[in-house]
Amino acid sequence: MEKNGIVSLWLGNAENIEQLDNYVELKYDDEGESIPSEFLLDFQIDMDDIDEDFIEKAVLDKKYDSFTSLLKDASYEEKIIPKLLKDYSIENDYNAVILLYNFEYEGKTMVANNFDFIASVSYI
Repeated sequence: MEKNGIVSLWLGNAENIEQLDNYVELKYDDEGESIPSEFLLDFQIDMDDIDEDFIEKAVLDKKYDSFTSLLKDASYEEKIIPKLLKDYSIENDYNAVILLYNFEYEGKTMVANNFDFIASVSYI
């Protein structure tokens, strides 16, 4: 659900940035109408609830099991990382990150297509 000041975080694994882009980015049909991405479909997110300009994603050079390493250079990392460290832990090694800003994920799907929903926290 759209919610200002909240970021939702997914961690997963991807072969490269092209694979992650194909998974996350919206597609468009011949008439210019947007088509939900596989990521949105997997996690049952209504594309009207997000602004694609507020999606941040990255594939890192290797797998990590710490928020500090995975979110290094992410927008608002200085606000997000301490909140995650306080209340959440990472159980696996990941090399890919998806952040949806101004969106609080309230779906039931926690794992799909090599990605795990981790948390929604304030970034302000």
